[in-house]
Amino acid sequence: MQNPDDAIAVIGMACRLPGARDVDRYWSNLLAGAHFLAPLDESGLRSKGVPHDRYARDGYVAVSGAVDAVEHFDSPFFGIAPAEADTMDPQHRLFLEEAVHALEDAGWAGRAAGQRVGVFCGSGENQYGRLLPEPDEAAGSHRRMSDAPAMLPLRVSYHLDLRGPSVFVNTLCSTGLTAVHLARQSLLAGDCDVALAGAVSVQLPHEHGYAPQQSAVLSPDGTLRPFDRAANGTVPGSGVGIVVLRPLAAALRDGDRVHAVLHGTAVNNDGSDRQSFAAPSVAGQRDVILAAVADAGVDPRAIGYVEAHGTGTPLGDPVELAALREARERLGVDTPCAIGAVKSSIGHLDTAAGMAGLIKAILCVREGVIPATVNHRELLPSADVKGSGLYVNTRRRPWPENGRPRCAAVSALGVGGTNAHAVVGHHGAAAEPSGTDGAAPEVFPLSARTENAFHGLRESLAHAVTASGDRAAADVARTLQDGRMPRELRRAWVARSLPELAALLKEEEDPVPAGPLEVALDLGSAVRPEPSLTDRLPAFGTAQDRPDATERAFLLGYAALEELAALGVRVGTVTAHGAGEYLAAAYAGALDRDVALRCAVRHEAIRAVVHGGDLSACERHLAAIEDDLRSHPPARPESALRSLSLGETVPAGTAPSVDHFLDVAQASVMDGEPAALPGDAADLMGALASWKNWLELAAWCWERGANLDWARLRGTSAHTVALPLYPFDPRRHWAITAPDGTPALPDPKSEAKSEPVPAAGAQEDVVAVVMETWRSVLGEPDVEPDSNFFALGGHSLVAAQIVARLREGFGVGIPIGDLLDAETPEGMAELVREQRASAELYSKLTAHHTADPTGSFEL
Repeated sequence: MQNPDDAIAVIGMACRLPGARDVDRYWSNLLAGAHFLAPLDESGLRSKGVPHDRYARDGYVAVSGAVDAVEHFDSPFFGIAPAEADTMDPQHRLFLEEAVHALEDAGWAGRAAGQRVGVFCGSGENQYGRLLPEPDEAAGSHRRMSDAPAMLPLRVSYHLDLRGPSVFVNTLCSTGLTAVHLARQSLLAGDCDVALAGAVSVQLPHEHGYAPQQSAVLSPDGTLRPFDRAANGTVPGSGVGIVVLRPLAAALRDGDRVHAVLHGTAVNNDGSDRQSFAAPSVAGQRDVILAAVADAGVDPRAIGYVEAHGTGTPLGDPVELAALREARERLGVDTPCAIGAVKSSIGHLDTAAGMAGLIKAILCVREGVIPATVNHRELLPSADVKGSGLYVNTRRRPWPENGRPRCAAVSALGVGGTNAHAVVGHHGAAAEPSGTDGAAPEVFPLSARTENAFHGLRESLAHAVTASGDRAAADVARTLQDGRMPRELRRAWVARSLPELAALLKEEEDPVPAGPLEVALDLGSAVRPEPSLTDRLPAFGTAQDRPDATERAFLLGYAALEELAALGVRVGTVTAHGAGEYLAAAYAGALDRDVALRCAVRHEAIRAVVHGGDLSACERHLAAIEDDLRSHPPARPESALRSLSLGETVPAGTAPSVDHFLDVAQASVMDGEPAALPGDAADLMGALASWKNWLELAAWCWERGANLDWARLRGTSAHTVALPLYPFDPRRHWAITAPDGTPALPDPKSEAKSEPVPAAGAQEDVVAVVMETWRSVLGEPDVEPDSNFFALGGHSLVAAQIVARLREGFGVGIPIGDLLDAETPEGMAELVREQRASAELYSKLTAHHTADPTGSFEL
């Protein structure tokens, strides 16, 4: 039996495969028995640039296992400059986008940043680089480094801020499963808490056919027939697959959705026990199966399905069947066990082949269905599986558990002899929905980088919650809060039920861009919080027990500001009137809390005695306030303090004077009625009426850029559920082939004409030259004098190219570190001016010294 501590949960999955842009479509295709090795007609081949003499040649196979839109990529989402995205390996681009989707499916996209999340992945050869023109010297070193295959996991870790191991894997056709094995080992060793594992392969030129003579293993008729008498070779395909892994105990504790349990994995190599370097070995494959089953600790009779490597080659398929038969003989198992191979539906995905198989096997054990393997008619005659219980599954069939959990095995076999095998199992019933709709309000946040993506996501979410099935509002809220990356454009809704949320989503409200966080408070508007709030936040209940109304309002407001800080809200400006201004100063750190409380109480006492005409009492209270403040001088506030009494603002970092607070006391007493709170600020005291009001304040803060500790706002233990994934808003990034066949890159300025580059001689033209340099190197036409280098996708390798261009244009050598610190074209232009001025001064000094070594001159 497996040690429970060694059980690893598959909590997230994502893929993009021939005919399937996501896991749901992949599964529906498999259930339908469809295959997506698409025939290409003459017009399609011509549109993809295939020369007529190539596709008209005898034997050319016009079939492709292609994925959609490999030439497109949402580079702004990842902060990658257009010029870099143009030359970036499309395998890296595909993997980056699907890594986000995998984390979203796992409910981890919003909480993975900065955490011990490992990345274990591999890719095929970078075939795209051959389509690109040779770069100049400065760009060449950048491209050689950034497009090395081993940069793939490093890119993912960087752009998603993942802090666990980041490991590139390549064992050819077994890369994906080997990455999963290494990820599992890393989790068991405690090197990371969560791991992404997967692989990607993009065959280029894309959507082209092939000539069988390119390789002895390619099918001459474009049909892949696994384990079939008529099998004559494989068909290449493209795709990406990723899983997210986490220790099962931690996943269950935190309410993660468990697709399946990864019980065991193993990897080995055939060594020299084979006919040739590229030939497979029965013994090697048998041994890796036995090792994986032993590692899994499951009853081998529970393994009712094997997703085989199944390349459809006359050499490989018989060896694989023999290895499976021998492994089962040694395990003493002869119970029925179906075999399938998804390659007949989507092609051989090279490095990603094992991921397509693994995701299929996970879906089989989760759903209790084994799809048909297409293109299999009759078992190849050289296969001897009699008495083993093995059979090729050629029809869709249900897979009941029959007293033991469903388990499936997956094989991936690499040319060169690296074999990988994995055992996955059904975890059991899905988690019960959390609570019931209507029990308590929840916050439902939604964000995107662009308005197109935001509205697409809003519409798909409205559809999903309308057809919610057994989802609970708390589970949907938790998934949106923790499971999605917070982006620039935001909107959050507070609702008690999914029907209420659906109605709000259909109102088509625009997203809110991040902006200043300003909270306004007036102690005179304080309310008595409902139990719905005080039951969840006891500090509010303690505060309202004070008998004095001013003390009660002050402490309620202070507790609210402290709770906002604990949520992760950093208020930029606190706007207040009258006694509330002492509270604002206490929150911002300008006044000690107890001093501020005493001043607020005396402030209200002054108002009371003034209305009664007791001026001497008024003077005594003012004197007491002054004595207290001079004994405890105001400090520098961390937030700006906006005084409605005085109509002025004390900036953050500037200590207000004692006279400032005395003026506040006198002004508010003289004015009588409080000023209206500004409409662009949140009403803090009004948010204390109920839990729903408090959630609306938190939602308002999140919309304006605060990243909240959502767990403090959840009233129940909620689970991750399936929700729509982020709809990327991609741009075309592809090498364009000119009519003469010469590869070229798209002109980043083709859609936005820039002004001619001014001559570099005049000082006032330096900014313009730097801006044009940015446009050229970054490929971004929209550059302004105050544009931020990093926001446009800049980094040190790009900065090296800019340094080279500025050296060439101005004859100055600026250190890369200084250039990065400058951040804007204006800042970089100032560096150029300083360097040129220093060079001119040095030239004058050396010229004078040469002319008169003993003399002096005035500067």
